[in-house]
Order: sequence, then structure tokens, then C-alpha cells
Amino acid sequence: MPGMGREAKGKAAVLKKGEWWVSNHDIHAFEVFGPWPHDERFIVLYKIDVTYKPSGRRMKMEETGLYTVRGGKIVREEFFYEAGG
Repeated sequence: MPGMGREAKGKAAVLKKGEWWVSNHDIHAFEVFGPWPHDERFIVLYKIDVTYKPSGRRMKMEETGLYTVRGGKIVREEFFYEAGG
């Protein structure tokens, strides 16, 4: 994301990242599949159809979120997706 680092630390930073994403995209469709748990982690698949407002470019994306849980709270999220295209 422009002006933001690769990693968001803390609740406020994570909320800011989410707010930026929602305010910069028109969401046409959003599907969520899973979760698929494994020990202290779980995976969720996202299928998204959005328009990036600054460029007007519409795109369909698929990304997988890998979440790590400790003490009943998500302590890390990682996203995997095809770059480019």
C-alpha cells in the first residue's frame, strides 16, 4: 500500500490498513472460503472483485490469508497472492 510498510504492528496499525483498503477500493464482490485450521494457525481463501479508485482499474483477485493465533487472539496475518497480471 502506498506510504505503508510491509508489516503492520499493533491494533491501531491493522485498523488503519483495513480502513485504507476499504476507502481506496470499490468492492463489487467478495467471497470468503474456510477457515481451514491446523494447530495454532488457520487459512482463509478470499476471492475479490474490486476497482482501485485512484486508477479506475477493475481487477479480480484471489489471495490466501494465513493467520497465527496465540491466547485466543490473532497475532500474525500473512497474505499470499499472484503478483503482477
